[in-house]
Amino acid sequence: MTATGEASGYASSVLHGIAADIAGLERVSLGELIHRLGHSGFGLALIALSLPAMIPIPGPFGMITGCCLVLIACQMLIGCDRLALPRVLADRHVTADAVKAVIARALPWITRLEAMVREGRWTFLTGRSSHVLVGVPVFLLAVVLALPIPFGNVGPVASLLVIGLSLVARDGLALMLGLVLSLATFIWTAVLIVAGAQIAAYLGSFFV
Repeated sequence: MTATGEASGYASSVLHGIAADIAGLERVSLGELIHRLGHSGFGLALIALSLPAMIPIPGPFGMITGCCLVLIACQMLIGCDRLALPRVLADRHVTADAVKAVIARALPWITRLEAMVREGRWTFLTGRSSHVLVGVPVFLLAVVLALPIPFGNVGPVASLLVIGLSLVARDGLALMLGLVLSLATFIWTAVLIVAGAQIAAYLGSFFV
């Protein structure tokens, strides 16, 4: 693997592998999917679990993965070394076709982002202790994803993808970009919520 091999293709190759491994299955558990992500657990999990929010599919898939994102953030906040799901979530099954559809539609975006990431930049920002600090914006991004805001999923997903790839490649510069995107997402979400409340109040005044 080249110096930038992990950054420029590791995440997409893992997702390709998952799609190939589950090709003959009807359903797959979330625990199996997390296991197939390999040893770059937190970063790849952020990538894999945020994708359904960008590419909606029928059923409760997005809600389930949203819960998983919150759990990942909590594990990062308390400094866990390895990613794990409680049995109640690990045993939940989703259709293999849904997983393959999400991966197929997301891979072009992942590939483009991987071209922007470089392994080993500002690694002092991507050590184990950084997971605790990164857990805060990841938790808030997961909460924002759960809010029923039209087009409100783009910012959180983009931020989570960049943060996830930066953790996989240990690219501190990309991590800083992900945190800046997160801040912009929080500001934009606040604007949307305030604007929505004002519009609702204005429309409601016609029925008073």
